[in-house]
Amino acid sequence: MGGTSTMTTTLFSREGANDLRQSVKNNMGRGQEVANALLLHFDKINDLNIWPDKEIESLLLKQKEYEVRELSNKPSYPREFSKFSPSSADSCSRELFFKNLRVPRDETEMTSWQRRWTKNSTGVHEYRQRDLLYAEKYLEKPAFKVVRIEDEKDPLRNGLPSWEKPLETWKLIEHNGVKMVVTGMMDGILEYKDGSRIGFEFKTKSNSVAQIKQIVKSGKPAPHHRQQCIAYSILFDIDEFVITYESVAKDKWGTAEGGRPDMAAFYVKVTKGQRKALLDKWADVAAKAENGEMPKGNNSKCMFCQWKTECAKYTGGIRQR
Repeated sequence: MGGTSTMTTTLFSREGANDLRQSVKNNMGRGQEVANALLLHFDKINDLNIWPDKEIESLLLKQKEYEVRELSNKPSYPREFSKFSPSSADSCSRELFFKNLRVPRDETEMTSWQRRWTKNSTGVHEYRQRDLLYAEKYLEKPAFKVVRIEDEKDPLRNGLPSWEKPLETWKLIEHNGVKMVVTGMMDGILEYKDGSRIGFEFKTKSNSVAQIKQIVKSGKPAPHHRQQCIAYSILFDIDEFVITYESVAKDKWGTAEGGRPDMAAFYVKVTKGQRKALLDKWADVAAKAENGEMPKGNNSKCMFCQWKTECAKYTGGIRQR
């Protein structure tokens, strides 16, 4: 994944035109088919009344056993290079700069209700993954199956679902003459009924079921979620994804079949130009972290940054209160 030339992706460049054509195709045909198929997949399995399955629940316990074992294992990636992850793919370059320089983070405070908020979302997240395992076994013609991990060297990891901690990996990449580590995990790798591999990315919304209607009306996933998919594409060599949103809040129980939709899904096809743009950004941050040159930042991304105080000393960014 090397390269030294500079290419700007615009509407009028060859790379930009290719990306534009690909984007149009994604909103038609296959993209809509795959996204709709996943929503229907979830609806079908949740229409069934199924008792806990011993085989599936045992597999999930095996996954938990693996996760507990890994708590005592340190990451194996080389520490001398800058490190990047999908979860921060859309972060400000200054944030990534401070992170790689190991600058002390701001103390973050969360209220009790904010912690319950995140825990509730995690619970929904885990249950949707459980639904995927039940769907492939109990639906007559499942549209998706969960890809299993093949690792003969590790019997505990071998055969586990391709998601979360069992899927975690890292790559040492050289781009624009700069070496860097990309590491992370994702919500799942699924096999579609045509044999293709689809990245599964799941997001929750907690304020109101109306948020799903707003997302559907926008016609596209959030930009930072698309950036995550680009990073996953680099790490896991997959270029098709479905970003699925679910509202933790639901419509009134009495509305029954007339309830407002609580889920939405969008297909994302990652292009070579998008991968190159993200690698360009990471390589620039890595190079600047090496020579101590402050990269250009974006103050619109300060809300969740953990280096507001440090950043404000140099750039006038939003200070930590």
